[in-house]
Amino acid sequence: MNGISIEVEKSKIRETVLNQLKIQPLSERSRKNEKILNQISQLNSFQKSKVIMFYVAMNEEVDTVPLLKKVLQENRTVTVPFVDKKNSSLLSVQILDPQKDLAPGSYGILEPKEHLIKPFDLKRLDLVLVPGIAFDRKGRRLGRGKGYYDRFLKSLPPHVETIGLAYDFQLMETIPVNDLDIAVSRVISNIPSPSLEGEG
Repeated sequence: MNGISIEVEKSKIRETVLNQLKIQPLSERSRKNEKILNQISQLNSFQKSKVIMFYVAMNEEVDTVPLLKKVLQENRTVTVPFVDKKNSSLLSVQILDPQKDLAPGSYGILEPKEHLIKPFDLKRLDLVLVPGIAFDRKGRRLGRGKGYYDRFLKSLPPHVETIGLAYDFQLMETIPVNDLDIAVSRVISNIPSPSLEGEG
């Protein structure tokens, strides 16, 4: 598959999945969210992680905030992404209280307020939860097309585990990728499936 046909294929998948995300009933999303967060909570690597980077969900994505709050209550360290448009990069920024520390930022996503923004030492991270439009069973990921997460994932030290979160319909047999696309270590969905975890 050449570069142009890969991009066409990605666009088709994005359009289909974004539409499914928008029409998914709220009750169904809540039910699936709960299953996904329960699965993450039970992971040995999650339980052992002292420093976790959460993404803050856009409306239709798997919502991580309930788990983020729980981790903060356990006195573990939490960081969230900040989009640095000037340098086309994603920063990991520590927060202590999502209600006080976050405000709408780039692309309407909740991000750390300006006074909190200083890059966190990535070597201290144990685990990163990663959003995506779609994933396949090898952990290959389709994002929103800006490349922020791919560049960020590439910069992580080898010991950091990366977990993609997805609803059932966001899981594909295979995702078209190019050299710039970075896979995650594993994918967690509302449908438990050994073939979707730990293969990337």
